[in-house]
Amino acid sequence: MALQTSGAISISELATEYGDTTPNSMSEFYAGGSLVDNDYKNIHYDELYGYNGSPSLGTRYPDSSSFSYSWHNRTFSGDQNSWGTSHVRETDEVVAYLKSSSVYANRLGWKYSGNPAYTTNPYYFRITVTGHHRTSDGGTILTGTHYYTGSISLSESSEGQAVFTRRSGDPGTPNSTSINNGSTSQLEGSIVYLWDLQDCSVDWHFNSYQPGTSSASFSFHWTDGININPDVPTSGVLSLTDFYGGQSL
Repeated sequence: MALQTSGAISISELATEYGDTTPNSMSEFYAGGSLVDNDYKNIHYDELYGYNGSPSLGTRYPDSSSFSYSWHNRTFSGDQNSWGTSHVRETDEVVAYLKSSSVYANRLGWKYSGNPAYTTNPYYFRITVTGHHRTSDGGTILTGTHYYTGSISLSESSEGQAVFTRRSGDPGTPNSTSINNGSTSQLEGSIVYLWDLQDCSVDWHFNSYQPGTSSASFSFHWTDGININPDVPTSGVLSLTDFYGGQSL
C-alpha cells in the first residue's frame, strides 16, 4: 500500500512499507537501492489460446521466465520486453488471444513484423485494459476497464504507425476481414501507444484471414518500467516528505 500523500511520515513507516529491519537509517532509503525501487517493470503472462487450442502457458513471472511455443505453423513468444507471433497461418474466424496481468510498464507499442514476401493481410485486434493507464504521454489517467480496437498491417512495421481507437464498451471479438467495433461508439482516436500502465491486466484478442500457407507476424513491445517513487532522490539529502505517495512492490 502506498504511503500517505500529506502529513507527518515517520521512519518506522518507511521501514514497514519498504521492508527494512531495525536499526533504521535514512541512508538506506535512497531510490535505486536495495529497498526503494525507482524503475519497476513487470508483465505476468496468464493464458494463451490459438487455433485448435494451445499448450498451457501457465504463469510467467517475473522477468526471468519467458516463453516460446510452436504449433500449427505458429510460434508465440514473450518476455518482459515483448510478445508476438511469427509464421502465423490462420483460417477464417479463428480468434486467438493472450491474457496478462500485474502489468507495470511505461509504454506499450505495437507493429507488424512479418516478411513482405508473405501475406499482406492485416491483423484485427481488440485490446482490453483494466487498471491505471493513459492513451498519451502525460494524458488523462484512465481506470476501470477500457476497450481498444484496431488493425496492424504490413505497411505499419514501426511502432507509432498502427492506429487504435478507444470504444464506449465491449465491441466483441475481432472479425477476420475488418475491424469489429460492434455497436460501440468511438471515445478517442489516433491512439498509437498506451502509457503509464500500473497494475493493469491487458488482454489481446486477434483475428486474421490467411488461407492456405500465407504467413505473417506482429509484435507488441513493453518499454522501460514505472518510476513508483518519483520524488525520492538517488543521492544527496533525503527528507521524509520525499516519500509522499511512495510504495514498495
